[in-house]
Amino acid sequence: MPRPAKTQAADSLKSIVALGDRRKSLEALRDHLAAELLEGPSTVAIAPIAKELRAVIEELDSLPLGKEESKVDDLAAKRATRRRKAAGL
Repeated sequence: MPRPAKTQAADSLKSIVALGDRRKSLEALRDHLAAELLEGPSTVAIAPIAKELRAVIEELDSLPLGKEESKVDDLAAKRATRRRKAAGL
């Protein structure tokens, strides 16, 4: 007997969150909440789900995009460039 789509989605969300990647977890939660709204929850549940969805989207928007470069890595790159120039390379 196939499992309901709602249970599969919850399991998927659980497995993504277990990986520990904050952005991917928030994206999965956002998608899960949006699906809950589209499935037509009871009138009583719409407001709290929509409020939580808004909060998740806001948090996602506040996360930095891409990989941030470490200042230590940047300093090391500048030193390497300076040494190459000093060596005439």
